[in-house]
Amino acid sequence: MKITIETVAQAAGVSVSTVSRVLNSPELVTEKTRNKVLKVLQDMDFQPNQNGRVIGTQRSKTIGIVVPGIEKQFFTELQRGIHKAAFSNDVNILLYDAGDGNFEESMKGVSFLKSRQCDAILYCSLPVHQEDVEVLERLDIPVAFALTGSSAHIPAFKVDDVAAAYDATAHLATRGHQHIAMISGGLTNEVAGQTRYDGYRLAIKEYNLPFSDEYVAYGDFRFDGGYEAMGRILENRIEIPITAVFAASDEMALGAMRRIHEAGLRVPDDISVMGFDNLSISTMVTPQLTTVAQPFSDIGESSIAFLARQIKDGRSHTDKGIYYFSHRIVSRESVKIHGR
Repeated sequence: MKITIETVAQAAGVSVSTVSRVLNSPELVTEKTRNKVLKVLQDMDFQPNQNGRVIGTQRSKTIGIVVPGIEKQFFTELQRGIHKAAFSNDVNILLYDAGDGNFEESMKGVSFLKSRQCDAILYCSLPVHQEDVEVLERLDIPVAFALTGSSAHIPAFKVDDVAAAYDATAHLATRGHQHIAMISGGLTNEVAGQTRYDGYRLAIKEYNLPFSDEYVAYGDFRFDGGYEAMGRILENRIEIPITAVFAASDEMALGAMRRIHEAGLRVPDDISVMGFDNLSISTMVTPQLTTVAQPFSDIGESSIAFLARQIKDGRSHTDKGIYYFSHRIVSRESVKIHGR
């Protein structure tokens, strides 16, 4: 009987992708699971196909990027800096779309990029949990985060989301708005959900503004999520006289503006709207969106340049720490001084 990777997976009681990782990127698999699969491989005398394999010590001059949805607006902004740094440092870029960014899909991405002999990996805008960190720290190549959190041993390039969300809410409060709602990402999202919610709540407390759970509705950072969340906020407007809304992404802010318009209300005359990101599309709507600017291009450029230096220096373990980039408020037309 021909022994295949599927046969090995069934005998070891693991998935086919786990066997593939043991063969191609063993550092991505825990020692216990790795040893179990290796024993089955040995017992079955499995011989992997060696055709097309690249010598392990050969550099590909390629940086792999794992991103949750390459069609998302933020990545369009980020990749301007990525490609600029790639060109300047003479490295190639290989993308893996991790879909919704769950652990299994993200690890498939890491395994895929390792199997393609990438010299470094950039983890973009993905929730980072302990199991992710344990895998990434076992890699023998440089790894960095962009637009997401850091562990004690993996560098990160990002804005301070708590401070940025605080400043966004404060911008509304200092313009006379007392009843400020928020369209937040899910609080299980530690990248931009919980952090931006925390910044909002800190500002509400600092400015001694009224708050209850009805002031917050949750979305998925996309246009439709903002549209639906704004509908839930408007349902409570008789009891809670909302005059301003802070959305945790520009896409959700635009969805909120659409829902406000359909309710027969005006932005900013009836409700001011504040976004987060400063995507190009924020200037393509009427009124133009007031928002918090993330320097996406700078973050993309700096993270790739950093990894390129690590490759050039022959380092497998990168420098530690979080590299914070400055955010700024971009005042346009969707926020007005309350009472005027």
